[in-house]
Amino acid sequence: MARVISPPMHLHRSARRTLLLLSALALAACAGGPPAPKPWAETAARELHLTLASFDADGRHVTVTRSAVAPATTPVVVYLPGLGQGSDTGQRWATAWAQAGYTVLTVQPLDADAAAWRSDLARTGEFRELGLLHYGATLRADRLAALRRLVPTLRAAQPALDWRHVALAGYEIGAQTALDARADDGWQAVIAISPPATPAPARGAATLVITSDVDNDPLGLLRNPAERRQAFESFAPGSGWLLNLGGVAHAALAGTLAPDGWHEQDQHHGPMGGGMAGGRGGGGSGQQGPMGGGARGPRSGSATEAAQADLREGLQLSRAFLDAQLRGTAMPNRDQLSAR
Repeated sequence: MARVISPPMHLHRSARRTLLLLSALALAACAGGPPAPKPWAETAARELHLTLASFDADGRHVTVTRSAVAPATTPVVVYLPGLGQGSDTGQRWATAWAQAGYTVLTVQPLDADAAAWRSDLARTGEFRELGLLHYGATLRADRLAALRRLVPTLRAAQPALDWRHVALAGYEIGAQTALDARADDGWQAVIAISPPATPAPARGAATLVITSDVDNDPLGLLRNPAERRQAFESFAPGSGWLLNLGGVAHAALAGTLAPDGWHEQDQHHGPMGGGMAGGRGGGGSGQQGPMGGGARGPRSGSATEAAQADLREGLQLSRAFLDAQLRGTAMPNRDQLSAR
């Protein structure tokens, strides 16, 4: 029988308040709306009671997100960002998990993935070719190998964490790698957010696939969003769940807040103006926006438009999934959730 590890009671009490704060923070970024939001570090510390830190592991930058009131020893979530994103992305996911008592380590395993929007293919608008390269067999294998090399370094750098209870999560290419690693020893749970159409090991850690009815592919590799369910359909019975978030767009599933400096540009251009969503959902680096803002990928709309999307169901149910797999609680019964 799995040992139940309960988070401190104050973390449960703060969960609803946290989701409301995240929604308010995202809405504050809406073009034409309230004044520009505060810098993320200030909001995280003062309003969400998070502790942010960073360190280098094998030459990769790692961002640490945890509750300021959590004990030193907490379960771990390793989060792999999407294409063109760095370790400063996925804040909405990281916040929800950290407020539930997990320490989130965000790291982009490959330089090539982090720099995707600065590549020649991106500059010339060859986005389909860019996608074929980064989702292709060579970089896919390199990314998985890099993750496997990183894990012992992460453990050594954060020895106080509870590495007996650890989950792997990722978005886009990060989701692809998380699925590839689900059969590796050491992972108790996997969360794959907006994965590509890809086969995955039939058996392995319990896995939650998160997508939506409008999770379209801006690179043009998929014909329709339903193809993102391919991995879920290949899981052995009892080892996977599918969370369908309905009308949440692909960029919003990144869970990334609009970078500092993009608010003014979005207000100037309007929600469908010239400021494209940064860094595959508002983060990362590449063709520069204000204040060195995020890369401009192949999508229209504003960075704040993606950042303001309602992710509450995804945040709540992904946290419930982590609790079920790492703490032994029961999985919720919701219409949006399908069990394999």
